Amino acid sequence: MLRLSWLISMGISLFGVLIIQHFFTVKPDDVANGGNLGALGLALVAPFIILSLFITFRFFTESARNAKDQLMRMIYLVFGIALLVAFIYYANDFSNNVYASLGGDTKTPGSTIYRFPLLNEYTNHVFLNFYTFGIVHTVSALIGAANGMFKSAKQSPQ
Repeated sequence: MLRLSWLISMGISLFGVLIIQHFFTVKPDDVANGGNLGALGLALVAPFIILSLFITFRFFTESARNAKDQLMRMIYLVFGIALLVAFIYYANDFSNNVYASLGGDTKTPGSTIYRFPLLNEYTNHVFLNFYTFGIVHTVSALIGAANGMFKSAKQSPQ
């Protein structure tokens, strides 16, 4: 049952993040009307993301705790770290491409977003995308797996 709730919460929160990325981000050649509606979308999706992070932590805590051998627990950590490195690499590449398409970051004169706040209607998808979603959930899973490895299963009272 925990696995099903984990998959459902991941699906709902990922869907919310992708909707914000797609519908609330202005293209570099469009003109922003002022105000960042992505912040409103984030406020609506944030409870689902927080719940998803908690369920991810709990799922990997229980999975690591109930793993049959130490090798499986180590596979969780090694695979999690490799996945985290891959997500960070691709998130960095993605943000560099977005800033290049905008002509620079918020401190670059002549940029489309010059003197804008860091999180604005042009850069919503730099901070809210599949890669950052993967990073925070992988960190949650790694912490949960480490927690499950080092804390023993609770004994049921007899």
